[in-house]
Amino acid sequence: MKLWQKILCTIGIVAVCTFALVMCLMPRRNNNLATCKQLVVVITDSTRISYVKGQDIHKYIVKGGYNPIGKTMSEINYHQIEQYVCSHSMVESAECFPTTKGQVYVNIVQRTPKYRVAGEKNYYVDHNRQIMPVTSTTAAYVPVATGRISERMAKEELFDFVCWIEDNDFWNAQIEQICINQQFEAELIPRVGSGKILLGKLTDDYAQRLDKLMHLYKDGFQKNGWKEYQEIDLRFDGQVICR
Repeated sequence: MKLWQKILCTIGIVAVCTFALVMCLMPRRNNNLATCKQLVVVITDSTRISYVKGQDIHKYIVKGGYNPIGKTMSEINYHQIEQYVCSHSMVESAECFPTTKGQVYVNIVQRTPKYRVAGEKNYYVDHNRQIMPVTSTTAAYVPVATGRISERMAKEELFDFVCWIEDNDFWNAQIEQICINQQFEAELIPRVGSGKILLGKLTDDYAQRLDKLMHLYKDGFQKNGWKEYQEIDLRFDGQVICR
């Protein structure tokens, strides 16, 4: 190939690449100059359960002074909107981004309650061991703990115990409610019968105590049945006392 042909070919390739680059950048520049016409809030896990509605978050954003409508896409601080939305008591995470149609989307993941505390204070404890409020519109079907429960206990040993119960098929099916008495000892209410199980402090080896009772359920209660007793006391090592 002659020298002038190589030069023309090189110029042509550079021109095509430059044109392609300009065409790629143009929509982005135009989008940055576009004005936000709509704020769209999507609760990504709302099909499972809804603790908060999209319209509630929409109002929360507007009330907080972060309404993007009327601003150009380049003026909007998306990260700041995300941080503000995450300060909502029912929000675990948020993602904010623009579209080419003049919309700003905010995708929300809700906080998920692990169990509920119903006592002097009523609240949920979420999967991250954090307190979340009880709403009047939606009830979560989660384990319930009542009695003398501090927030520290709710986030620590009681949380660990609820996790242990959920991971144990037998006790997850048996236990309906956890009560913490005035001595900070756990009393378990089974789903069947009118009695209760005195477990003791949740800082003790409750797994060994309940394992001992499980064997008694399977082997020792076959004749009279455990429903005959008002209390089953597991607080003493090596003993199960039935009253």
